[in-house]
This record gives sequence, structure tokens and C-alpha cells, in this order.
Amino acid sequence: MEPRLKALIVDDSELSRCMTGTIIGKVFSYDEAVNGRDGVAMHRKAVENGTPYDIIFMDIVMPEMDGKEAVRKIRDYESANGLEAKPIVMISASEMLGDIEGLVNGLFRKPTSRDLMNELLQNIFNGTITRV
Repeated sequence: MEPRLKALIVDDSELSRCMTGTIIGKVFSYDEAVNGRDGVAMHRKAVENGTPYDIIFMDIVMPEMDGKEAVRKIRDYESANGLEAKPIVMISASEMLGDIEGLVNGLFRKPTSRDLMNELLQNIFNGTITRV
């Protein structure tokens, strides 16, 4: 059996984390964070442990640190450490990407669908993801 890819879902809504996890669970093992601050810390810890995430799914509006600031911090960390920029997909009910548009690999509106997620993941992973 092929090893599963590793994802991080960062969202303050338990329901949204559950829905995203249900969609990606056949292809990805995943961890969850409830805000951007925790997501940034988990990303760094995974890199430092030699087990980086293959993709991050990030809500935009969250307490403590929003998704936009978290994306900037993740990209700064990757850049400062000479790391490959891992795909980040924003998931939001209404927010626009604005100034971080060039830092992420896609945007899904809540609630998202399996078909839309499949299409985006096919593009991000160059067709190596079959179907989630």
C-alpha cells in the first residue's frame, strides 16, 4: 500500500474541519489546528521533525491569528529556511484572498464539494492524486 499524503487542516469550526477531513481522508492522513497560530506552530514542528505536511487547508477568518497572517508566516518560514513552498488551499465562507492571492494555491467556498476538491488536488499534485 502506498503511503498516504499528510495534510494539515486549520479551521476554528469543528464542523468545517470534520467536513474537510471526510473529503480528503481517503488520500490524506491529517492533523487539525483550531487557529492560525496553532497551525503555524504545527507546520514548523512537522518540518523540524522531518515529517512536513504535503498540503495545508486553511480557513481565513479565525480567532488569535487569521488565515492570511498564518499563510504569510508559513511562507516566510519556508523562504527563510530554503524550503519548498508546500501547497496551501484557503477555505472560507465569504472572505476574498486579497493580498495573499499569490501565496496560496486555491480558494474553496464553504461548504466545498468533493468534485471541486478533486479537481484542485489534481492540478496541485499534477494528476498524481486519483480521487479523494
